[in-house]
Amino acid sequence: MLSNYSVRKPFTVVVAIILVLILGFVSFSNISTDLLPSVNLPYSVIITPYIGASPEEVELVVTKPIEQSMASISNIKNVQSISRENMSLVILEFAETTNMDSAVIEMRENLDMLGSYLPEGVGSSTIMKLNPDMVPIMVVSAAVEGQSIGESSSFLETKIIPEIESVEGVASVESSGLVENEIHVLIRQEKIDAVNKEIKDAIEAQIEAAKAEALAKLTPEQLAYMATQPTEAATQPDIPQISITKDMISGILKGQNFSMPTGYITEQGVDYLVRTGDAIEDDQALSDLVIMSLPIEGVDPIKLSEVADIMLVDNTDDMYSKVNGIDAITLTLQKQTEYVTSDITNRVLDKMDDLKQTYPDLQMVTLMNQGEYIDIVVDSLLNNLIYGGLLAIVILLIFLRDLKPTLVVGFSIPISVVTAFVLMYFSDITLNIISMGGLALGVGMLVDNSIVVIENIYRMRSEGKSAIEASVEGAKQVSGAIMASTLTTVAVFLPIVFIEGFTREIFTDMALTIAFSLLASLMVALTLVPTMASKILVKEVNQDHRVFSGLKNGYSKILNFSLDHKWIIIILVIGLFAGSIYGITSVGTELFPSMDSGQLTVTLNMPLEATFEDLRTAADDVTSKIQSLDGIESIGASVGGGMFGGMGGGLSGAGGSGNSATFYVTLSDERSLSTQALGDEILKVAGSDQYELSVTGTDMNMGSLTGGEITIEIKGRDFDTLEDLAIRISDIVKSVEGTKDVSSGVEVTSPELQIVVDKEKSISKGLTVAQVFMEINKALTTDSAATNINVDGNDLGVVVLDEESTKSLSRSDIMALEITSPQGETVKISDIASLEESNGFKSIRRTNQQRYVTVTGALETNYNIGIVSDKIQAGLDNLEIPNGYSVTMTGENQTINDSFRDLGKMLLLALVFIYLIMVAQFQSLLSPFIVMFTIPLAFTGGFFALLMTGKPLSIVAFLGMIILTGVVVNNGIVFVDYANKMREEGMSKREALIKTGRDRLRPILMTALTTIIALSTMSVGAGQGTEMMQPMAITTIGGLIYATLLTLLFIPVLFDLFHKKDQPKNQD
Repeated sequence: MLSNYSVRKPFTVVVAIILVLILGFVSFSNISTDLLPSVNLPYSVIITPYIGASPEEVELVVTKPIEQSMASISNIKNVQSISRENMSLVILEFAETTNMDSAVIEMRENLDMLGSYLPEGVGSSTIMKLNPDMVPIMVVSAAVEGQSIGESSSFLETKIIPEIESVEGVASVESSGLVENEIHVLIRQEKIDAVNKEIKDAIEAQIEAAKAEALAKLTPEQLAYMATQPTEAATQPDIPQISITKDMISGILKGQNFSMPTGYITEQGVDYLVRTGDAIEDDQALSDLVIMSLPIEGVDPIKLSEVADIMLVDNTDDMYSKVNGIDAITLTLQKQTEYVTSDITNRVLDKMDDLKQTYPDLQMVTLMNQGEYIDIVVDSLLNNLIYGGLLAIVILLIFLRDLKPTLVVGFSIPISVVTAFVLMYFSDITLNIISMGGLALGVGMLVDNSIVVIENIYRMRSEGKSAIEASVEGAKQVSGAIMASTLTTVAVFLPIVFIEGFTREIFTDMALTIAFSLLASLMVALTLVPTMASKILVKEVNQDHRVFSGLKNGYSKILNFSLDHKWIIIILVIGLFAGSIYGITSVGTELFPSMDSGQLTVTLNMPLEATFEDLRTAADDVTSKIQSLDGIESIGASVGGGMFGGMGGGLSGAGGSGNSATFYVTLSDERSLSTQALGDEILKVAGSDQYELSVTGTDMNMGSLTGGEITIEIKGRDFDTLEDLAIRISDIVKSVEGTKDVSSGVEVTSPELQIVVDKEKSISKGLTVAQVFMEINKALTTDSAATNINVDGNDLGVVVLDEESTKSLSRSDIMALEITSPQGETVKISDIASLEESNGFKSIRRTNQQRYVTVTGALETNYNIGIVSDKIQAGLDNLEIPNGYSVTMTGENQTINDSFRDLGKMLLLALVFIYLIMVAQFQSLLSPFIVMFTIPLAFTGGFFALLMTGKPLSIVAFLGMIILTGVVVNNGIVFVDYANKMREEGMSKREALIKTGRDRLRPILMTALTTIIALSTMSVGAGQGTEMMQPMAITTIGGLIYATLLTLLFIPVLFDLFHKKDQPKNQD
């Protein structure tokens, strides 16, 4: 027997413990920390450009073929797409077990086969795998005191950003707000005219000089003769005029700013690289670049500066990036996958401190630091773990009234936790909210096995047995019961392998950490506890205590009453169970509790007709209003939503645009209002009829992956019908109390001018529609850089413009554009085409090759997603939906339903496993059946706890219920097992039950109270980030309190009821 060996070989046990402690220390030092467990996102996105195409064209020509080619890929679950102007996005969802690397290879093969069938002009497709590491881990601002952002941009770009990029673990640094410089070469007609005048004057001077020279050679007679001859009108010779165009200058720049290696030559055994040309080195060389040389005497080679203005320009007029109302750049950092978030952010903070010391005028402010938040959350959970363990030991001391056995049991907590750290390290589990929450949840249960063992040893010592004999026999007598109890608790997590989705991904860490710690506690109880007890409890002990004796006597009277009035107890239990189920339906449901990270994201959307200056003014106004509120620490603002974009915005279409601004608000730790309340206050103070303002909390939890709080998908073919349904459904959502920010999903259509080319007229001129498009596209397309040159270490693009480039074209200007036909004829656009005004879609969304529109909404403060969704569903049930169309609630509500369904399966399987383990333990079908009735008691207590605290039923709370099923049966196992032993010793049924109740009262109360007290700090949400695990602690405490009290009455009643015969069991 293990306890016998441990008592006989104490040094072996000590050595084993020391080894575990050493391994635990090393493992804990090397375990990574993160906010949540690593989640595999089985999503890929295919991005395909089609420049110049409308959303309808993109859908027809690009999106549909790609969707069809992807439908045959293995393990595909869902295909969604967004067709926009110039671009197609196809989002693929795979089964959770899919090897994404293999899936990407298969996708690429299908795209390669499809490529030859796509029309010319469709660009190459890019495949992107979604990864949680795409979410920024840190956002910081940077500015130089006393300098404008234009003055400091070069310094920040060349000195600061490379330093941040060099930090170990940083994958990329995206900057927003940097002033970008370009060299503009503006061709000036007056300069060209001046050059032409110079050429003309030179030619005329040459002609006059030639005339004078010719006249000088004539004799007087010849001159006199010429004077008598009739004169003809002098004809002005044709003087050539130079013509300078954008294309000409661009071509010269590209050709002259050239330096390329052309190969190698070998001379005398030495290899020389042959390089042809040299690049333009600076702006002065650009100005002095000769673009034309004419063989005219007196005309110097023509330089670029003689026909164009060369100027350095920046984008400050088109840029907006501020922090706390002051111009600054913002840096968004993403991490490399294999690195730890908090380690990276700490290294970045150290680098920022070094840079501030090196450059005293440098100002850097942290706007978001996920690593700091992770450290705070993990520290909070560690503190909960430590405080819970200490409180559990205090409870033991109160019950045992002796420091020695208390220390024996108390040792089981740190040793079990350290063992769990070792196993976590080798299982590649990080220290995160879930794993640490599992340890904090289990810390009170870690002493359960040791309590049962030490209490039994304690009892045997009080009966006069020796320390060694009591230690060996005491552990041996209860070993079967505590093994069964531990296995039932561990068994509730086995079914997690049969569920899928991120519910499994998230809670596997919790299952393993609890299992590791409990199995370690079992080993400690069967080895260390008897070993230490045999050495410490050498003196006889007396268990009697007036308080506990009185408690036992009182309990005996109540138990006798219950056994005499069984049906009162049974009806009471059934009634309370039914009442708890009815009551829990009123609290609603949610996916995860929100974690108050102290951060808000505010989005400002301007009307389509608003100018950029209007947007600037509105953004400044919103910033000043937000800053006026108490509890605001910092606010960063950027136009277009690019500063803090995560992986979701760009794919969902919800990201910013040219008429939107995004504000990232960091709240003060000393604020008096909650994050949600401050968000509501921002809407009240900063809202306006001139723009739309929305506020979302940055909860830093998995809720962001569920697609929003209220999401309703409407599928069908005809857009008009979809829009009509969307408007009606959005009205239903708006009518439900507790909803806000409801959007019908019907995008404001953008005005279009469609140039309709008459194909007969155009072909008669030798022109095609494509040629017309090229000419118009050329006129409307923004000029791009012709080449790049290096100025003061900065690589600057050189853009060639003419005076027409600075003009804004009107529709009449477009129709007046001229095209030269192959026959050399000049044809106006208006001669072969007409102009029509219409409205077009901004984007077209499809799911599983069917168009859809999404109605979205958010919740008001203190409203529950489950209750609100039920009310919305009731309204949708009364909606008439045309044939061929479907309306489905998705988003968070669908994720909740899917998760609850998975957890329901897990619960049923857990009940089967628990029962089978107890059958193996009791070698009976009846005893496990009796013990199983403790589970409804746990649910009753858990439901009432949620009702009393006003907490909704989340998947975290539901998981707490599942864990309870494995915990509460432990007391039932101990009670029924002991009662069976008493009957085997010859006691009657009533005597055995009373004896069991009195003897098992203290260990049952001790094991329950240690778990309850250990969870008390977490149940009140002590510490930032513990909000996520709070519902689990509440349900566990409520379930344990109720189940423990009723187990001491209800289980004896059922035992008495099901065991019909009253004679001792060995006489049955």
